[in-house]
Amino acid sequence: MQRELFTAGYAGHDLDSFLHMLNAHRVDLVVDIRRNPVSRKKGFSRSALADFLAGQGIEYVHVRELGVPTELRDELRCGVCDLAEYLARFRNYLACEAHTLRDLGVMASRKRCCLLCVEERPEECHRSVVAEAASSCGTHALAITHLPRPVP
Repeated sequence: MQRELFTAGYAGHDLDSFLHMLNAHRVDLVVDIRRNPVSRKKGFSRSALADFLAGQGIEYVHVRELGVPTELRDELRCGVCDLAEYLARFRNYLACEAHTLRDLGVMASRKRCCLLCVEERPEECHRSVVAEAASSCGTHALAITHLPRPVP
């Protein structure tokens, strides 16, 4: 049986719209793949988000190993590499995280998981690369669904 692996960026969301989106897709586990799960946006830092989701019956787990290494993220910001090179280099980094990707596949085979990052557009975010790698790693077939940002 093929399971879905959802991805979402919280840009454009507040906690209520984010929760509504998760509930609409019956997500019961949010897997935060930000290297540093802090945010200037109220409610989206690790502890606050974990507490909020727990109060709504949704599990939260932070998987730091699936976040973008700081130096690679800085190189993209400074223009040392473009988006295509950044994503290619992140794919290379993920090759060393096969066990973590397999663990993610197991989680997604048991629960309705949503990968969380900040970026609005999945094609510009490492969460797409993580989702693709998890779906091709291990024995669990995963259909990837990128959840939309809220309509203003």
